[in-house]
Amino acid sequence: MRKLSLLGLLVCALLLASCSRGAAPTAVPNPTAEATPDQPVDATATRGGADPLVTATRSTGTTTASIARTVVAASPTRAASPSVAGTPLPTLSSGQNYRDPQVRFSFMIPANWTQVQAAGAEVAFQAPAPAGTIPATVNIVLEKLPSATVTLDEYDQAGETNLKQQFPDYKAVSLTKVTVDGKPAYKRVYTATIAGRVLQLQQVYLIERDVAYLITCGAPQETFAANMPVFDQISGTFKIGR
Repeated sequence: MRKLSLLGLLVCALLLASCSRGAAPTAVPNPTAEATPDQPVDATATRGGADPLVTATRSTGTTTASIARTVVAASPTRAASPSVAGTPLPTLSSGQNYRDPQVRFSFMIPANWTQVQAAGAEVAFQAPAPAGTIPATVNIVLEKLPSATVTLDEYDQAGETNLKQQFPDYKAVSLTKVTVDGKPAYKRVYTATIAGRVLQLQQVYLIERDVAYLITCGAPQETFAANMPVFDQISGTFKIGR
């Protein structure tokens, strides 16, 4: 059975958890390090056996943390079809422009944000924050799909399943259809308790051919609302291949 990686779903959460424990943001553990692909999870494939293996790929190599996908019934809040473009996200008017060394993507980040190391992510940044507090963060993960036939809806549903399995108190806040770089995308906002702190995270994800692009932003629940406008603006500047 083909399976789905958890890497793109957890990198930002682990970065925040590391900061909440007082660890340096450069020491984020790899969420796939202890993964055992052969450990089964009670789950069934979706869409007539098309159960894609999503492998998180980064410049230093390829790591796979696998978990079986389950069927997720469409909820009233889920967009009916990702083929119809949603509302374009706003963009930053100024800041620093990050260009992937391999020319796979680019995006803008506020000028005072700092690049940090996050295991499993292509790149990660964090906002300035007082010592001992959890900063707002953003990271980019690229996940290789088994084929270009995997749909955005399938990817979205599998991601929600993994979040529910990983975080017992996972709570969906919203799921909206947006447009990033002229392409249909989903924006998922949710809360979960990590390292004893309630965190709120936002993921914007889109698919181009056989690659999924995930922009994950997060902050403590009490500061998320204040950071959400800049999260949207960062995500809105994301471009594929330039």
